Amino acid sequence: MLRFSVPTGQLLVDAPSFAVHVAGTESNVAVALVRMGFTARWLSQLTRNVLGRRITDTISGYGVDCSQVAWTDAGRVGVYYLEFGAAPRPTKVLYDRAPSSAQDMDKKTFDPLLLKKARILHLTGITVALSESCHRLVQTFIEQADELHVPVVFDVNYRALLWSHKECRQKLEPLLSKVDTIIVSRRDAGPIFDISGEPVYCAEKIQAKFGVPRVAITAGDQGAVGLENGVAITVPGYRVDIVDRIGAGDSFAAGVIGGLLEGNFTRGLQYGVAMSALQLTTAGDLFRFSRAEVLDLMAAEGVIQLVR
Repeated sequence: MLRFSVPTGQLLVDAPSFAVHVAGTESNVAVALVRMGFTARWLSQLTRNVLGRRITDTISGYGVDCSQVAWTDAGRVGVYYLEFGAAPRPTKVLYDRAPSSAQDMDKKTFDPLLLKKARILHLTGITVALSESCHRLVQTFIEQADELHVPVVFDVNYRALLWSHKECRQKLEPLLSKVDTIIVSRRDAGPIFDISGEPVYCAEKIQAKFGVPRVAITAGDQGAVGLENGVAITVPGYRVDIVDRIGAGDSFAAGVIGGLLEGNFTRGLQYGVAMSALQLTTAGDLFRFSRAEVLDLMAAEGVIQLVR
């Protein structure tokens, strides 16, 4: 997608200008993983025009493999508009994405055998919410990943503007028992899965419900909790002066995946919390920090005031 955001303190209704950023949860994760030193391929379908090329040029410019993006002359590139809030006024998002070229993806758009070379497959609930054909596409990829023994990391990533909690639950529950790692926010676990309480309790209930090896629960400024084969891991959060909230959850997901690629789920949670904190301090959806900067934050005992 493309994001059009107005400067802080201005309203969409009368904003004279917009800042334009390439956006999208799965592409955000792919960029963040490359920034952390891993390789990533991003699959999507885009309209063959200058806006579609802007997206692939930007994402591939960070080192993400976009060679398997499907191009179409139909539909359009989805966009969303962002108005930053300030207490008591909330941040507002306005989607303008239908009928987007991504909505028309189906199980025939990509060759599932692309997964043969993958070490991890990352999927989110946002793709499932876009259309029935996208839902079938996700089902197909999960089934193919299972056959090829490719671990699946699934981020629920609930968006109230795309579907209801009930519809989300009905479509995701049959899929989640087939994945290896579930990521969900503590805030969304209650209304979607009827599981509420402290993060460790939520993780235990989700693991029991779906029988997955790992669960990661984000808990805002409290950090995150992970559960791996029944063992709980707690990672505290950082004090953050928030500049832009968008993309923080995607940075967390990338951190978790990075840890799994290194064979260390606990390390992944630590990466994720640190990367999410850093992402909150910058404008735009894409993670632009280096691995060294993430490690520096993880090693710091206090707030870094000045770097010379």
